[in-house]
Amino acid sequence: MMTHVLNAELKKPEALDLASWAAIQDPLSRLKKAVDDDDRPLIVGSAKEVVEATARVILQVRGNPAGSGEEYDKVLASAHRVIEYQPGPGITLDAAVRQAASAAKKLAGALRELRNAYGTGHGRSTLQPVEDEVLETCVDGALLWTRWALRRLQFLLVGALQPLINDLRAGTFTMGSLATRLQAANLPAMEQDDLRALGVAVGQRAASNTFTVRIDGVEACAASQDDSVWPPAYREGLVEGLFIDQFGQVQVDEGVLGVRLAAEVLLPHAGQEQILHDLKKKLVTAAWSPAFMRTWPKVVAEMRLHSVILRTEEARQVWSDIAYYFQSTGLAYASSSEESNN
Repeated sequence: MMTHVLNAELKKPEALDLASWAAIQDPLSRLKKAVDDDDRPLIVGSAKEVVEATARVILQVRGNPAGSGEEYDKVLASAHRVIEYQPGPGITLDAAVRQAASAAKKLAGALRELRNAYGTGHGRSTLQPVEDEVLETCVDGALLWTRWALRRLQFLLVGALQPLINDLRAGTFTMGSLATRLQAANLPAMEQDDLRALGVAVGQRAASNTFTVRIDGVEACAASQDDSVWPPAYREGLVEGLFIDQFGQVQVDEGVLGVRLAAEVLLPHAGQEQILHDLKKKLVTAAWSPAFMRTWPKVVAEMRLHSVILRTEEARQVWSDIAYYFQSTGLAYASSSEESNN
């Protein structure tokens, strides 16, 4: 009678850990068995448990786990708020879709009353019949909201800041994968310090010659003047990361593409001069990486060529000061090296 309702499996978010997925699968397995056995009170109770388990996993992933005694309605509402505006490829922020999702949440919320009236978990002095419509409403309502939530949970996971920064340090990125994760991270909604930290990590990975990261995280930003998509704090971090590696050394990519990109990234930034002043202070106190010892002449040439990209004379002057510092220091290194070899 009910088997057709459960033909479609719930899809596991790829980034979700196995323990969390098991917490969702457990009540789902119980629901399937209840359907097979035509255990009607258990169908009603298990449908509610599927929703609650999913909601609790979302809050756990978000770093704000619900208390064990937290009421079902509050857990569901909190989880819905977490993912309601979650962006990602294939995810729409259309108001009509949000309204439909809100209606799905209301239907899922009704499972509490249905479970109280018909489901397991309560002893009763009399048993009332559980009609087919009650069962179908419970199962349809549970799966409708849960499927919507799991689609968005995937992008909540891939957009999480610290795992993304960790992967930028040592992970692997295929073409387009960073673009997906940056979109899921929802840059416009991030705190300033987090944006800057993320920008630094992206810039450093691009400077270590990972071209997929350079394309998705640096070139895409450089090509855009839209601060609502690429916030100023992210741009600031990018510029630093393109010149200073995670060990605090001066480092630029082998092709020296980062020089032009840094200027283009800064183009729409209202505080170009201050960003470059701060960068200069760090550069003059930083050691040079072995790779930069070889590439500094090309870096200086590229900086002089692309200084015209910057909007203000003050910014262009600080940019030129950095280029002059690289040249004078590089020549001093070269001279010192020649003397030591003689």
